Amino acid sequence: MSEPWIEDPVIGRDAFHKEGEAAAWSQAAQMLGLGLQLTGNGGVLQEDEDVDYLNIPEVPELTPEFIAPWAGLFMQDHFGEPPPFRWLDFPGWSQPIKSEIQNQITPAPDRWWEGELGEWAFGMMPRLYDAVRTSDDPAAAAATLLHVGQFSQYQIVRVVSAALLAQRKTMLWWPTIEVLADGCTSESETIQQISIEALIRVAPRHPGLTALPQDNEPNNGTDLAWTSLIVPGTWTRFKRPSWWRPGEALFRYLQSEPGVDEPNDGTLSAVGADLYDRDDHYRWTGGYTVEDRIAAARDLAQWAAKHSAPSFKKVIAHSHGGNVALNAAAFNDPSIDMLVMLHTPPHQRSQNEWSLIGTKIKRIVAMRPKVDFVVMLDRCWTGLHRTPVTGNFPSGHVRTLKVPVWFGHSVLTDPAVWKHHRLASEVAAEFKHVE
Repeated sequence: MSEPWIEDPVIGRDAFHKEGEAAAWSQAAQMLGLGLQLTGNGGVLQEDEDVDYLNIPEVPELTPEFIAPWAGLFMQDHFGEPPPFRWLDFPGWSQPIKSEIQNQITPAPDRWWEGELGEWAFGMMPRLYDAVRTSDDPAAAAATLLHVGQFSQYQIVRVVSAALLAQRKTMLWWPTIEVLADGCTSESETIQQISIEALIRVAPRHPGLTALPQDNEPNNGTDLAWTSLIVPGTWTRFKRPSWWRPGEALFRYLQSEPGVDEPNDGTLSAVGADLYDRDDHYRWTGGYTVEDRIAAARDLAQWAAKHSAPSFKKVIAHSHGGNVALNAAAFNDPSIDMLVMLHTPPHQRSQNEWSLIGTKIKRIVAMRPKVDFVVMLDRCWTGLHRTPVTGNFPSGHVRTLKVPVWFGHSVLTDPAVWKHHRLASEVAAEFKHVE
């Protein structure tokens, strides 16, 4: 499993004083909350009722720029302990500057989080977190915490910290770019997606992006389609293995569930018994822009026409794949009996657009975890592209099912989570309303 299954997050400062996976992701949630406030996106937190449970400190927006060397000054002033390095010594990929020592560029340490710097960050971060609550300059304390977070032994903390710093687009000192580049190849889909979407904004020609594998499988067959389809989300086309491909774990599970391993009263059929599983299954570029999703919706309509499938029984869509399916229903031809969206970021649509969607999709169910890191960051990144965003889908058009797991952006693609929470039975029960 690439994502952690967290049902009990670690609250407040305890996330910085405990170890383990739940503490790491809970710590990243604290960093995310602080970073969103510093960048003027605190409203994203207010629209998610689950955030209050995490007890994230309130900090003001950081209006002046706060570059990395100032973090060193903050630690010196408040703790009498400067960092065990000088920021100028290691410029990083995006900062080809020379160090102050002998006018030479010094290569950044490899895997610095596994050595002394990682140990230093582990001891310093709890102190900085406490300073956020007690300092007379909580914004500076929180900004310093983000800079130090890039040295954490936990990759999710490093990546969230680096992504938030990259979002400010100030002078990017090491190790911001290196953290994001390393995250592009993470086994965690949440970490990978945060990394790619942040890196592509600040270093679009970075080798870490150009080296991502491409999907060259055929996508233009004309075999008659079956009646249900999976629409993957952003960047998942690069991922191997991919949960949405025929033969992968969740795909196989959906084809057979509910089966002998789960309770079934005989009235529910398998959610994905009719999933299209041939080699020319639908896929799209997985790009992040609005234009990518509009083109993907058009391609979905063309794919359906080629396969003599003017309608689908079920479409199961992940992340922005859900918005691709909604776009296809609003502006193209396919109709859908039921759309199941997993981790899909809600984007604001006009009432007229929702009315068009309602004529094409009989029932829409959105399943989401608590405090999805990628969806929360999407609210900020999408807003930068002048795309209206919102915190929730309109209840009159979409039924939202909140699953009691936390943080990960692909945790709901894990068959074990589906089995534990009987999600397939929930989906099958919803589908009975449109039969």
